[in-house]
Amino acid sequence: MPTPDDIWYAIANTEVILAPQRRLETFGNTMITYHLISEKMDAVNEVRIREGRVHADRPQVLTPTYFERLLLEGFGTEAQQYIEWLRAHVQDLTLLKYGFRFRKEESRESTIHESLESVSARVKAHVEEHGDPLTAVIKGVDDAWEICLLKFVTDIIRKSVPEHVVDLKKRRLLTEIDGIPRAIREEIERDFHVVGSDDGRMKALGAKLRQYGIFEHYEDRFYELVRRFSH
Repeated sequence: MPTPDDIWYAIANTEVILAPQRRLETFGNTMITYHLISEKMDAVNEVRIREGRVHADRPQVLTPTYFERLLLEGFGTEAQQYIEWLRAHVQDLTLLKYGFRFRKEESRESTIHESLESVSARVKAHVEEHGDPLTAVIKGVDDAWEICLLKFVTDIIRKSVPEHVVDLKKRRLLTEIDGIPRAIREEIERDFHVVGSDDGRMKALGAKLRQYGIFEHYEDRFYELVRRFSH
Protein backbone atom coordinates (compact mmCIF):
# COMPACT_ATOMS: atom_id res chain seq x y z
CA MET A 1 0.00 0.00 0.00
CA PRO A 2 1.59 3.31 -1.05
CA THR A 3 2.39 5.96 1.53
CA PRO A 4 1.80 9.69 0.92
CA ASP A 5 5.52 9.92 0.17
CA ASP A 6 5.18 7.18 -2.45
CA ILE A 7 2.35 9.09 -4.12
CA TRP A 8 4.30 12.33 -4.09
CA TYR A 9 7.34 10.56 -5.54
CA ALA A 10 5.29 9.01 -8.36
CA ILE A 11 3.66 12.34 -9.17
CA ALA A 12 6.96 14.19 -9.13
CA ASN A 13 8.56 11.62 -11.42
CA THR A 14 5.78 11.44 -13.99
CA GLU A 15 6.96 13.05 -17.19
CA VAL A 16 4.95 13.34 -20.39
CA ILE A 17 7.46 12.88 -23.17
CA LEU A 18 4.85 13.18 -25.89
CA ALA A 19 1.33 14.45 -25.17
CA PRO A 20 -1.77 13.72 -27.27
CA GLN A 21 -2.38 16.39 -29.88
CA ARG A 22 -6.16 16.39 -29.38
CA ARG A 23 -8.25 17.08 -26.29
CA LEU A 24 -10.95 14.81 -24.98
CA GLU A 25 -14.29 14.92 -26.77
CA THR A 26 -17.16 16.81 -25.16
CA PHE A 27 -20.07 14.87 -26.63
CA GLY A 28 -18.46 11.53 -27.32
CA ASN A 29 -16.01 8.98 -25.96
CA THR A 30 -12.25 9.28 -26.39
CA MET A 31 -9.64 6.54 -26.49
CA ILE A 32 -6.03 7.40 -25.69
CA THR A 33 -3.20 4.95 -26.41
CA TYR A 34 -0.32 5.19 -23.97
CA HIS A 35 3.27 3.96 -23.84
CA LEU A 36 4.42 4.14 -20.21
CA ILE A 37 8.17 3.73 -19.79
CA SER A 38 9.82 2.97 -16.46
CA GLU A 39 13.15 1.65 -15.24
CA LYS A 40 12.92 -1.45 -13.06
CA MET A 41 13.67 -0.67 -9.45
CA ASP A 42 16.07 -3.58 -8.91
CA ALA A 43 18.02 -3.38 -12.18
CA VAL A 44 20.16 -0.98 -14.18
CA ASN A 45 19.44 -0.34 -17.87
CA GLU A 46 16.43 -2.62 -17.70
CA VAL A 47 13.39 -0.71 -18.89
CA ARG A 48 9.77 -1.81 -18.91
CA ILE A 49 7.34 -0.53 -21.55
CA ARG A 50 3.65 -0.85 -20.83
CA GLU A 51 1.35 -0.23 -23.78
CA GLY A 52 -2.38 0.10 -23.39
CA ARG A 53 -5.44 2.24 -23.85
CA VAL A 54 -7.42 4.51 -21.58
CA HIS A 55 -11.09 5.07 -22.44
CA ALA A 56 -12.63 8.35 -21.38
CA ASP A 57 -16.41 8.33 -21.45
CA ARG A 58 -18.10 11.51 -22.60
CA PRO A 59 -18.25 14.15 -19.85
CA GLN A 60 -21.27 13.64 -17.65
CA VAL A 61 -22.85 16.29 -15.50
CA LEU A 62 -23.40 14.83 -12.04
CA THR A 63 -25.47 15.55 -8.98
CA PRO A 64 -23.43 15.81 -5.74
CA THR A 65 -24.84 12.45 -4.56
CA TYR A 66 -23.71 10.62 -7.66
CA PHE A 67 -20.37 12.38 -7.50
CA GLU A 68 -19.63 10.58 -4.25
CA ARG A 69 -20.29 7.20 -5.86
CA LEU A 70 -18.11 7.73 -8.89
CA LEU A 71 -15.55 4.95 -9.36
CA LEU A 72 -12.67 4.27 -11.68
CA GLU A 73 -13.07 0.96 -13.48
CA GLY A 74 -10.15 -1.37 -13.93
CA PHE A 75 -7.72 0.31 -11.54
CA GLY A 76 -6.41 -1.24 -8.35
CA THR A 77 -6.48 -0.10 -4.74
CA GLU A 78 -3.39 2.06 -5.18
CA ALA A 79 -5.17 4.10 -7.84
CA GLN A 80 -8.20 4.52 -5.60
CA GLN A 81 -5.92 5.88 -2.88
CA TYR A 82 -4.59 8.38 -5.38
CA ILE A 83 -8.15 9.57 -6.06
CA GLU A 84 -8.68 10.03 -2.32
CA TRP A 85 -5.46 12.01 -2.19
CA LEU A 86 -6.64 14.21 -5.07
CA ARG A 87 -9.92 14.93 -3.31
CA ALA A 88 -8.03 16.07 -0.24
CA HIS A 89 -5.34 18.14 -1.95
CA VAL A 90 -6.64 19.48 -5.26
CA GLN A 91 -9.28 22.15 -4.84
CA ASP A 92 -10.30 22.48 -8.50
CA LEU A 93 -10.49 18.80 -9.39
CA THR A 94 -12.84 19.12 -12.33
CA LEU A 95 -12.20 15.46 -13.21
CA LEU A 96 -14.56 14.33 -10.50
CA LYS A 97 -16.82 17.37 -10.52
CA TYR A 98 -17.83 16.79 -14.10
CA GLY A 99 -17.94 13.03 -13.80
CA PHE A 100 -15.39 11.60 -16.18
CA ARG A 101 -15.10 7.85 -15.91
CA PHE A 102 -12.18 5.78 -17.09
CA ARG A 103 -11.60 2.21 -18.02
CA LYS A 104 -8.06 0.97 -18.28
CA GLU A 105 -7.01 -1.68 -20.75
CA GLU A 106 -3.45 -2.90 -20.59
CA SER A 107 -2.59 -4.64 -23.85
CA ARG A 108 1.03 -5.71 -23.49
CA GLU A 109 4.27 -5.29 -21.59
CA SER A 110 7.89 -5.68 -22.69
CA THR A 111 11.36 -5.26 -21.21
CA ILE A 112 14.32 -3.73 -23.05
CA HIS A 113 17.94 -3.81 -21.86
CA GLU A 114 18.92 -0.24 -22.65
CA SER A 115 19.08 3.07 -20.85
CA LEU A 116 15.87 4.85 -19.93
CA GLU A 117 16.85 7.83 -22.08
CA SER A 118 17.49 5.81 -25.24
CA VAL A 119 14.28 3.80 -24.88
CA SER A 120 12.26 6.98 -24.30
CA ALA A 121 13.72 8.63 -27.38
CA ARG A 122 13.09 5.58 -29.55
CA VAL A 123 9.47 5.15 -28.45
CA LYS A 124 8.81 8.88 -28.92
CA ALA A 125 10.22 8.76 -32.47
CA HIS A 126 8.12 5.68 -33.27
CA VAL A 127 4.89 7.34 -32.10
CA GLU A 128 5.66 10.58 -33.93
CA GLU A 129 6.31 8.64 -37.12
CA HIS A 130 2.86 7.05 -36.96
CA GLY A 131 1.19 10.40 -36.24
CA ASP A 132 -1.72 9.28 -34.08
CA PRO A 133 -3.04 12.46 -32.38
CA LEU A 134 -4.38 10.47 -29.42
CA THR A 135 -1.23 8.60 -28.45
CA ALA A 136 0.99 9.56 -25.51
CA VAL A 137 4.45 8.60 -24.29
CA ILE A 138 4.92 8.82 -20.53
CA LYS A 139 7.91 8.21 -18.27
CA GLY A 140 7.13 7.09 -14.74
CA VAL A 141 7.94 4.99 -11.69
CA ASP A 142 7.84 1.23 -12.18
CA ASP A 143 6.26 0.11 -8.91
CA ALA A 144 3.71 2.95 -8.92
CA TRP A 145 3.01 3.10 -12.63
CA GLU A 146 -0.78 3.24 -12.22
CA ILE A 147 -0.43 6.41 -10.17
CA CYS A 148 1.77 7.86 -12.93
CA LEU A 149 -0.86 6.94 -15.52
CA LEU A 150 -3.60 8.56 -13.44
CA LYS A 151 -1.48 11.69 -13.00
CA PHE A 152 -1.21 11.90 -16.79
CA VAL A 153 -4.95 11.30 -17.25
CA THR A 154 -5.83 13.91 -14.62
CA ASP A 155 -3.73 16.54 -16.37
CA ILE A 156 -5.28 15.74 -19.76
CA ILE A 157 -8.76 16.13 -18.29
CA ARG A 158 -8.01 19.41 -16.56
CA LYS A 159 -6.69 20.85 -19.81
CA SER A 160 -9.82 19.73 -21.68
CA VAL A 161 -12.40 20.90 -19.14
CA PRO A 162 -12.50 24.66 -19.97
CA GLU A 163 -13.51 23.89 -23.56
CA HIS A 164 -15.96 21.23 -22.35
CA VAL A 165 -17.66 23.78 -20.13
CA VAL A 166 -17.95 26.21 -23.03
CA ASP A 167 -19.46 23.48 -25.21
CA LEU A 168 -21.95 22.47 -22.50
CA LYS A 169 -22.93 26.06 -21.77
CA LYS A 170 -23.57 26.74 -25.46
CA ARG A 171 -26.23 24.02 -25.31
CA ARG A 172 -27.42 25.27 -21.89
CA LEU A 173 -26.80 21.82 -20.42
CA LEU A 174 -25.38 23.20 -17.16
CA THR A 175 -28.41 25.39 -16.46
CA GLU A 176 -30.15 24.15 -13.31
CA ILE A 177 -33.92 23.75 -12.98
CA ASP A 178 -35.00 23.15 -9.38
CA GLY A 179 -31.40 22.27 -8.58
CA ILE A 180 -31.06 19.65 -11.33
CA PRO A 181 -28.85 20.43 -14.34
CA ARG A 182 -30.63 20.43 -17.68
CA ALA A 183 -28.30 17.70 -18.96
CA ILE A 184 -29.54 15.32 -16.26
CA ARG A 185 -33.18 16.28 -16.80
CA GLU A 186 -32.85 15.52 -20.51
CA GLU A 187 -31.21 12.19 -19.74
CA ILE A 188 -34.01 11.20 -17.35
CA GLU A 189 -36.70 12.29 -19.84
CA ARG A 190 -35.12 10.04 -22.48
CA ASP A 191 -35.16 7.15 -20.03
CA PHE A 192 -38.84 7.68 -19.20
CA HIS A 193 -39.62 7.85 -22.92
CA VAL A 194 -37.99 4.52 -23.82
CA VAL A 195 -38.79 2.50 -20.69
CA GLY A 196 -42.12 1.26 -22.06
CA SER A 197 -43.24 -1.88 -20.24
CA ASP A 198 -39.74 -3.30 -20.05
CA ASP A 199 -39.26 -4.40 -16.43
CA GLY A 200 -35.48 -4.30 -16.74
CA ARG A 201 -35.45 -0.72 -18.00
CA MET A 202 -37.92 0.30 -15.31
CA LYS A 203 -35.69 -1.10 -12.58
CA ALA A 204 -32.67 0.57 -14.18
CA LEU A 205 -34.48 3.91 -14.23
CA GLY A 206 -35.40 3.60 -10.57
CA ALA A 207 -31.82 2.72 -9.69
CA LYS A 208 -30.50 5.70 -11.65
CA LEU A 209 -32.88 8.12 -9.94
CA ARG A 210 -31.68 6.87 -6.56
CA GLN A 211 -28.06 6.88 -7.65
CA TYR A 212 -28.33 10.48 -8.79
CA GLY A 213 -30.06 11.40 -5.53
CA ILE A 214 -33.11 12.84 -7.32
CA PHE A 215 -35.68 10.08 -6.80
CA GLU A 216 -37.94 12.34 -4.76
CA HIS A 217 -38.24 14.73 -7.72
CA TYR A 218 -39.62 11.95 -9.93
CA GLU A 219 -41.17 9.70 -7.29
CA ASP A 220 -44.83 10.24 -8.22
CA ARG A 221 -44.16 9.92 -11.93
CA PHE A 222 -42.08 6.78 -11.45
CA TYR A 223 -44.65 4.98 -9.28
CA GLU A 224 -47.40 5.95 -11.70
CA LEU A 225 -45.35 4.29 -14.42
CA VAL A 226 -44.94 1.18 -12.28
CA ARG A 227 -48.68 1.01 -11.52
CA ARG A 228 -49.59 1.50 -15.16
CA PHE A 229 -47.61 -1.51 -16.32
CA SER A 230 -48.21 -3.76 -13.33
CA HIS A 231 -51.85 -4.33 -14.22
